[in-house]
Amino acid sequence: MKNKLQNRKKSMMIVFLSSMMLLTNNTFAKKNDIKNTNTVWTTEKANDWYANQPWYSGCNFQPSTAINQIEMWQAETFDPATIDRELGWAEELGFNIMRVYLSSEVWKADSEGLKKKMDQYLSISDKHGIKTIFCIFDDCWNPESKVGKQPAPKPGVHNSEWIQDPSVSLRMNTTKLFPILEKYVKDIIGTFKNDKRIVFWDLYNEPGNSGHGISSLPLLKDVFKWAREVNPSQPVSSGIWYFGCKELNAFQIANSDVITYHNYLDEREHQTWINFLKMQNRPMICTEYMARRNNSRFENIMPLLKNNKIGAINWGFVSGKTNTIFAWDEPKPNEKEPVLWFHDIFRQDHTPFDYREIDLIKKLNGKPSRIKEIPTESFNAKIDGKEVMLYTLRSKNGAVAQITNFGGRLVSLWVPDRYGTFDDIVTGQKTIQDYQDCAEIYFGALIGRYGNRIAKGQFTLNGKKYQLALNDGKNTLHGGIRGFHNVVWDARFFRNEKWEDNLELKYFSPDGEEGYPGNLNVTVVYTMTDDNELRIEYKAVTDKPTVINLTHHSLFNLHGFSNGKAQSINSHVLQIDASNYTPTDNELIPTGKIESVKGTPMDFTQPTVIGKRVNENFPALENGKGYDHNLVLDKKEMELTEAATVYEPSNGRIMKVFTTEPGLQFYGGNFLNGSVTGKYGEVYTYRTAFALETQHYPDGPNHPNFPTAVLKPGEVYTQTCIYKFFTK
Repeated sequence: MKNKLQNRKKSMMIVFLSSMMLLTNNTFAKKNDIKNTNTVWTTEKANDWYANQPWYSGCNFQPSTAINQIEMWQAETFDPATIDRELGWAEELGFNIMRVYLSSEVWKADSEGLKKKMDQYLSISDKHGIKTIFCIFDDCWNPESKVGKQPAPKPGVHNSEWIQDPSVSLRMNTTKLFPILEKYVKDIIGTFKNDKRIVFWDLYNEPGNSGHGISSLPLLKDVFKWAREVNPSQPVSSGIWYFGCKELNAFQIANSDVITYHNYLDEREHQTWINFLKMQNRPMICTEYMARRNNSRFENIMPLLKNNKIGAINWGFVSGKTNTIFAWDEPKPNEKEPVLWFHDIFRQDHTPFDYREIDLIKKLNGKPSRIKEIPTESFNAKIDGKEVMLYTLRSKNGAVAQITNFGGRLVSLWVPDRYGTFDDIVTGQKTIQDYQDCAEIYFGALIGRYGNRIAKGQFTLNGKKYQLALNDGKNTLHGGIRGFHNVVWDARFFRNEKWEDNLELKYFSPDGEEGYPGNLNVTVVYTMTDDNELRIEYKAVTDKPTVINLTHHSLFNLHGFSNGKAQSINSHVLQIDASNYTPTDNELIPTGKIESVKGTPMDFTQPTVIGKRVNENFPALENGKGYDHNLVLDKKEMELTEAATVYEPSNGRIMKVFTTEPGLQFYGGNFLNGSVTGKYGEVYTYRTAFALETQHYPDGPNHPNFPTAVLKPGEVYTQTCIYKFFTK
């Protein structure tokens, strides 16, 4: 817990103060005799102790139903049910330690009751494999406290009723106060001095905070003296939090068996602190970090701490009465929940602020993930001299997409069902070699230059006839033999202004590639949005008139494949906002006509079970062996509108498709024949996957009545496709 000034410290100042403090510590200890070398653990003892400990990760724990230390511990409000439930969530994450604040006020009112509740707490935490750091005194926040009914939280105010301990008014008479505090410290530590459930004692949280400064030094000295007189088997410490008071800093470092500290800065600043504190050659544990607004986040700080073999204990766990989802210095009384949480991980219903953090914490703690991600090393290869990689995009709400730059393929896509179970809902392979060997060459790929079919591989542009590579009998399909699905795209992972995961892919298609005119520069950006959308944005420019029709060829199944089975899609309910379609011949080449879907099996203007009419005696279905047709969307071209909805009743998964394109190709998996096995051992058989490809019409360059697919120099081709997932 910090005052707002710490956030403004700069690297230069930290380095300067750190250097000064190092010199001060060596001289100040001698001049003022602040270090008792007979009682402070030797560095050898401290390091031997730490070598026998696991890597500790956890958080500062306060049950969501308690607004402060008193409400956590007094008999009227002690809440073991909530403690048990929330520590169970911590166990799921792999957390193995919690830092917990005590209350001298509760001890004064009922010393035996407090110790019994501490033992009860320790039993609960031990059941969940979690050890404890108890914190004795605290200089943060409200100056006065008393047992009994505690005030209600102030809306939008961080830690509105957290209390200093001891109360400020009591500190005026140290002659009266210190003997009481001595009994408190010796009673608590003495009772639990050999308890293996306790890792160490944090004797004083942020001495000098709340304007106390050097006036906190006498109590700091005494609490160490009292603890040493008890001589617990556990180490004792007080965490460095601010380099502005060298006397406090020097005493804390000189007298702590293990070095503890607080840091809410980004990784560069945090590493500076680590570099300085490591000079003490003692074990280190960071007992407070993680303030998202300050760029102290799990994703950048927790790995840093683990790599440096430093215990990682963030501030906050379950959002509750302390209101620590709001920032120290930014009260928001009119907001129930800020867009960016400051601290905390879970809501009280167990939903996390950000699933990406949950996945990372579990990974670092060696816990199994809810998602069986494809190992990135399975895609490390070189194709045509270019590096192939697998990239993972995560939504804060839990969806995960894995994409390789080989063909821009969507390899996996994990989304939840109505029960909160995540499944991978796209076809795919588990290694780059499997993709290269796979008979289904378009799984999950970006398609270009021209998606779908072009009759005889020919078109005329500005009076010149172009012949394309033939790869679908007498016709060209999905760009040609090599197409965009077999090339390695240049890739760049980044985060946008909303902190959403993005993957930018770029490809240069030279003039004449596959027979197409013009040098074409293509950029595609995949975004995994915080609304569980997979957003695909296309952009292209050319130096010569050409034709272009980019699309994405993922095959979906809302049952999911991650259980190793491929179920029929015929149970899915489909609605497409299309009153017309483009009929085709027996080679699936459009006739050039645009006909109404009304009264035909092609009519999905109302929600319809896919399997209901798929086998009817209808020419279009006979030609495609089922659904494999372009639907003419009821929309204006280039407007981003909803085009289709797919729903699986058995699990509640829903996929909506939004597009700027005029057409939507619905393919029902009619040519899947069981010859391909997917990444979980599932066999892709007849109609076990579907595609909804947003695009211009097939064979568009040969039909003047179809929307134009011509791109000219000076123009910019753009397209947006969104696959959005939710449940009911």
